[in-house]
Amino acid sequence: MDSSAALQVGDRVSFRICDVYLPEPAEVLANLTSDVEANGVIVEFSDSGDRPRAYAVVRITRGQVVLLPVTVIRKGIS
Repeated sequence: MDSSAALQVGDRVSFRICDVYLPEPAEVLANLTSDVEANGVIVEFSDSGDRPRAYAVVRITRGQVVLLPVTVIRKGIS
């Protein structure tokens, strides 16, 4: 089963900061506080060429969203 097929907008997910595609992981870290965990909510998906839903846009704080390959996202909070 394609991992992106199981993910939906609104799902709570977790991931490693080093897997963030955009913005650069260092920029994400600079905007986080020590109490923020690497998890968030999928707000939309993005295609990559002929691959639909290859990336997910995940909101991790009120003012921070990141773009991640769906293959590195774990559904639920760890």
